[in-house]
Amino acid sequence: MATNNKFVVERTNVLAADVTLGVAYAAIDSSDFGWYGVAGQTYEFAARVVYSAVAATDGAAFSISAPATPTQVAFISEFNTDATTVSRTACVAIDTPDHGLASVALATGLNQAFVYGTITPSADGFIAVSGIAENASTIIAKATASVLSWKRVDWPAAP
Repeated sequence: MATNNKFVVERTNVLAADVTLGVAYAAIDSSDFGWYGVAGQTYEFAARVVYSAVAATDGAAFSISAPATPTQVAFISEFNTDATTVSRTACVAIDTPDHGLASVALATGLNQAFVYGTITPSADGFIAVSGIAENASTIIAKATASVLSWKRVDWPAAP
């Protein structure tokens, strides 16, 4: 009897320490806030990045990065553009969208960004949640509650 049931293990990573974002997209943490992906395998991911800003006018954005252009990637990136507005962007390329001119709900407070979707890497390597700041040293990803969950969702057919 054929079955579509699979044993899927979801893994969760927590950001180990606060990280200041740079002005170019880069992994928030290149050892803990991601996973080692295998080329041709599909993964589902969901991340919450808690961050603070120096001022309410500081821009930031959050994405997913991979060692090479993926075979397939589709995800949503959500973050505040002010105290009452959320930017929700459907992305089909790594290290997008671009930062805005204001991406915080609360200056110096705990803001949240969400990045979730699927990726099929074209090369083996570290897949990570990435971030970018409009200005240097203005956006800090916080270890207090930044969490990434991921799992492999494709499996080879049974013989």
